Amino acid sequence: MKQMTLLLSVLALSFNVFAADAKKADKKAAAATTAETYKVDTAASMIEWKGKKVAYGHNGTLKVQAGEFQVEKNTLKSGNVVADMKSIANVDIKEEKDNKKLVGHLSSPDFFNVEKYPTSEFKLTSVTPGKGKDEVVIKGDFTMIGQTQPIEFPATVKFENGTATGQGSLKIDRTKWGLKYNSGNFFKDLAADKIINNDIELTLKIVAKK
Repeated sequence: MKQMTLLLSVLALSFNVFAADAKKADKKAAAATTAETYKVDTAASMIEWKGKKVAYGHNGTLKVQAGEFQVEKNTLKSGNVVADMKSIANVDIKEEKDNKKLVGHLSSPDFFNVEKYPTSEFKLTSVTPGKGKDEVVIKGDFTMIGQTQPIEFPATVKFENGTATGQGSLKIDRTKWGLKYNSGNFFKDLAADKIINNDIELTLKIVAKK
């Protein structure tokens, strides 16, 4: 009888431990599913770019092809944005022939080689609070022309009625991605008016919805 009682006690204890572990697992699973997915609205999103020579520069746009973010309690947790490199456009040259010439050159292997690398992608790795309301510092990995480098930039992110809007600006050194065409760092004999600045300015305007 004592052995039966002891056996029942052991079984009861084992069941209680199992039940407690199951509850912990359920809580972890519930916590893991509190993040919501926001899909990027590609029609409402845009990337603007600027490049410069010594005397003048050009600017234009890129379309956003895809993207999504995981959001928890109005805080970005992870996500990505994919740019359509074949959509590269110039907005400052009004002469159609010259405009096409520039866009064609930017699309060529001298620059972004869009036939081989039709997309560029930013993957978010961390978000930390900035100095003011809705301001954050975003870090992530940016892949362009087949190479990946870390980037960091300040941004403003707002959430309202199931929509997230984000804006941020940054400069990237194109040579870090192997884009060396007419860089004064690599072509020392270039005339001053042929040198293209290493920095490309990017402005991101992203809209995402639940």
